[in-house]
Amino acid sequence: MTSAPAAGVTGGAQVPVPAAPSADLEAPLLDDKVVGQVLPDAKVMAGWQEEKRKVDTADHSVTCTASVPCAGKPLSASVRFSSGDLVTRFLVETLPSRDAARSRAKETYASYPVGPFKKVEAPAVGSESQAFVGPLADGDGVSIVVRSGTVVASVTTEGGPVDLPAARRFAVMLVNRIEQAQSGKVPDAGLGAV
Repeated sequence: MTSAPAAGVTGGAQVPVPAAPSADLEAPLLDDKVVGQVLPDAKVMAGWQEEKRKVDTADHSVTCTASVPCAGKPLSASVRFSSGDLVTRFLVETLPSRDAARSRAKETYASYPVGPFKKVEAPAVGSESQAFVGPLADGDGVSIVVRSGTVVASVTTEGGPVDLPAARRFAVMLVNRIEQAQSGKVPDAGLGAV
């Protein structure tokens, strides 16, 4: 893993890619309000329209029922933004420890090769990460799965040309927000944060 800036190529031009945060913090995020704050909002996603936001509650009443028990389930939150034909989704799952998060990340990575996705090389983000490219609902897309300490998160982009550097910028922002929350700060990192 490296946290040195890398360069991406878009349309033949070199575009700087932000350095990736890489703290491997043990602090669990077990407060549903904080988990909701980790997700980007309209302020940091200027030019994008928020379409769906779902934040699990501490008792899992948002995602669990008597028929779908939640024993051991992590808190989770997701949000979807669109800009024209482009769609970006953010998902976070909080686990009680780094070891539990490592196990969840392994499970998530393993779920991608089962489908039509293929792993692609990309600079590391967070404590560990893997990037995948494959067909999604609105055409080919990019999904970057990251573990940042006790949190497993993903950023998925679709609807235009496959743009790994753009997806990575979103992932870096999300990891910055996770690390701010793990450090006891209000998450406010935007796309320009490195």
